[in-house]
Amino acid sequence: MNRTTASRGTRRLMALTAATAVAALALAGCSAGDAGDEGPVEITFWSWLPDIQKTVDLFEDAHPDITVKVENVGVGVDEYTKIQNAVDAGSGGPDVAHMTYDAIPNFALTGALADLTKYGGEDIPDTFLPGVVSLVQRGDAIYGVPQDFGPGVMYYRADIFDELSLAVPTTWDEYAAAAEAIKASSPDRNITFIDPGLVDAAYMGLWQLDAKPWSVEDESTVSIDLGSDEATRWADYWTGLNEKGLLLESTMGADEWFRQMGDGQIATWIVGAWGLQALTGNLPDNAGLWRVAPQPQWEAGGTATSQFGGSGTVVLEQSKHKEAATEFAMWLNSDPVAVESLKNDQGLLPTTNAAWEDPGFVDEEIEYLGGQQARQIFAESAQNSVTGWQWLPFQPYVGSVYKDTVGAAISGKTSITDGFAAWQERIVEYAEEQGFTVE
Repeated sequence: MNRTTASRGTRRLMALTAATAVAALALAGCSAGDAGDEGPVEITFWSWLPDIQKTVDLFEDAHPDITVKVENVGVGVDEYTKIQNAVDAGSGGPDVAHMTYDAIPNFALTGALADLTKYGGEDIPDTFLPGVVSLVQRGDAIYGVPQDFGPGVMYYRADIFDELSLAVPTTWDEYAAAAEAIKASSPDRNITFIDPGLVDAAYMGLWQLDAKPWSVEDESTVSIDLGSDEATRWADYWTGLNEKGLLLESTMGADEWFRQMGDGQIATWIVGAWGLQALTGNLPDNAGLWRVAPQPQWEAGGTATSQFGGSGTVVLEQSKHKEAATEFAMWLNSDPVAVESLKNDQGLLPTTNAAWEDPGFVDEEIEYLGGQQARQIFAESAQNSVTGWQWLPFQPYVGSVYKDTVGAAISGKTSITDGFAAWQERIVEYAEEQGFTVE
């Protein structure tokens, strides 16, 4: 992706969709314990969020015995590589780290992350939305505090739909019909874009269809199936739109992509709810042109949704101050003062039950979206997110080979189903090389 755009919206977009390529990690050494947590302690927090110090300052004001040293060591793969190096060395890592949900299983499986239920995080299941708790949980252990998430929605250009007297599509069949009408109105207009490198688009589609492209049977056995009827349905649908020339090939987050979004070449964006921050931060002149609607459904009357993006706050097993680190991670993501700061200063979507039970938050009118009460749609999507989605213990690798397999089919306007077959072959080969049994 193009990382030159300096605005916060773009940096946030990059952080949420950053692909990682972390290899299997060595088992972390034993910690020296938390004996020093009774008195003043300093913990180190690795995060790529640009203004996180504002929220950290609020924590320190309320917790004078805990000092938090914030370090930005890079986004996604850059941070994870440094964490891996620290785990291999047995020291040198942070106490707390910002980590996307798809990367957490990598580190949890090998013992690199602390089970927070042992250090003050036992209330996580009662505090946060079930759909995000499941992303940081393995059995009874919880390896992170949910920070933000991306319930799936569809942003759309209301001006284009109104001009063409098009109803906002509620099903994928209606979406395909709208794609034809939008392209017919102008060769420069497209229902949406397709990005050969955006593995999150496939994740989001497979998740909504409950395709279960992979599952973790136990610590040494995984199942891979990208040839199921559900996976094929998603692949064939987008192959059809792509072969007809109804999609604009573009790289999400690049300067050119934002320009295309802004000038109406892209009429819809299927993404996590956090996309609103990317729009407001990068396309302020589009205020009033965009609206949000639920994800289109595969069957009329359906409600199934999925998620796109999101991250948690983890504590490393090698930390000598795991109780203080857990206290910070919990406060950062659940205290009302912190939640408000993250929402206002970072544009993050809260993950607490309390936030989504607050009418003042859910019913707020979003001026950028023409006064729409957008969070009502976000909340509905969060409630209807298909349960049971899993991340593989080596998910970053899965994402890293998407462009060379599925992406090649997208760019060549050939069968995405064939691209899925090539993708599966690479995943299986890698899993077996890492010692997993593949079913």
